[in-house]
Amino acid sequence: MAGSSRKSKRPKRSHVVKEVATLSDFPDEILHYILSFLDTKSAVGTSILSRRWRCLWKDVLVLNFLPKSFCKLASFRKHVYRLLSLRSHRTPVRKVIFDVRGYKRDETPGHITRTIEQIMRYAASHGGGGLDHLSIIGEDQNLCFSYFDENITAGNHRAPLKSMKLEGCTLWCIQCDDVGFKSCTTLGFKLLTTLELRECPLSPYCPILPFDLIGDLPCLKYLKLIRCFIADPDCWLLISGPQLLDLEVEFTNHYRFYELIAPKLKSLRLWGEYIDEYLPKLDLPSLDHANIRLKWEPERWEDDDPVFIEQNSAFVNYLCGLHNVESLKLCFDKEQRWKNDWEEQPFPLNRIKALVEHEASPFNRLKTLTIQCAHQRHPPNIPYQVIRYFLEGSSNTEEKFVKFELLAD
Repeated sequence: MAGSSRKSKRPKRSHVVKEVATLSDFPDEILHYILSFLDTKSAVGTSILSRRWRCLWKDVLVLNFLPKSFCKLASFRKHVYRLLSLRSHRTPVRKVIFDVRGYKRDETPGHITRTIEQIMRYAASHGGGGLDHLSIIGEDQNLCFSYFDENITAGNHRAPLKSMKLEGCTLWCIQCDDVGFKSCTTLGFKLLTTLELRECPLSPYCPILPFDLIGDLPCLKYLKLIRCFIADPDCWLLISGPQLLDLEVEFTNHYRFYELIAPKLKSLRLWGEYIDEYLPKLDLPSLDHANIRLKWEPERWEDDDPVFIEQNSAFVNYLCGLHNVESLKLCFDKEQRWKNDWEEQPFPLNRIKALVEHEASPFNRLKTLTIQCAHQRHPPNIPYQVIRYFLEGSSNTEEKFVKFELLAD
């Protein structure tokens, strides 16, 4: 009928099923990046997934070795040999990570050292490059790096290593010359620019001579020493870096004496230094930023006590070595046995009032001064003469800032 209403035709909905990308659909570069987070045993195990994955592990730029995933150390060394022989020779090795935690100390040093040498020789002679970063994570492992000096860096197999991180590894520093033994670092990688040592015992052969930690690393620019320690308290630690730009040191035990020579240093972070007569006299002409955390014992001294005078003089000389900074943060932390002693004691900056009130300020660029107080109920009442000593040396008319902070326990 003409008057009958026609049913409107609705367009049929098209059910389009979008394909979900699987891991195998990603390009090789992304898959190589994913495999770089796996240890080498697990990365090789992905070859059974499919034909696409059969050879992907051969071109990974990062080798992450985990010896404890093998029942015996001999099995691990066999794994390393087969891995390097089957790996693509045109692909360079950029980063090597060794996690040797979990092995007994007496069983690992010679085997691990020889295995690392084998890998570094391979990296230096394959792929047209060389190893950029080496990381060894140990657990009180006694690794002798002088073995590397004589083998890896010799002849045509010189490894241009640029970055190194060692954790829990003992550094034995032994070198012979015509005179006899001398104390020096055994890291013989001349192109190294970044070095990080964490919880590494530093063991010089002769504690009488200065222990030059980075003396044979002329290109080093960034250095971290985190909770490293020297067994002999009389050892003279020397940090000498002509190209050093950034230094971070967190002390665990009190070095009786150390010397810092870094004419190009820009940033300095020192934690755990004690305020006493053994504070070194610094000379850092290029320093811009300094973050210093000092430990102090709030004992009551007589003003004319020789030890008290010597400590205050050493503290003033220590501050003078930071004369070129633009930003200075000083944190004062009470020694452990004094943390619950809330009796008013002379604050370290208050002790030096008599020494600096008539002296010209050496700080010719200081703009920001931050004073942090740990384990204190109230901010200390620092004399005006001491604040003036920090701020009046700069001829800059810009505003200068002084900030006090109380740190929680």
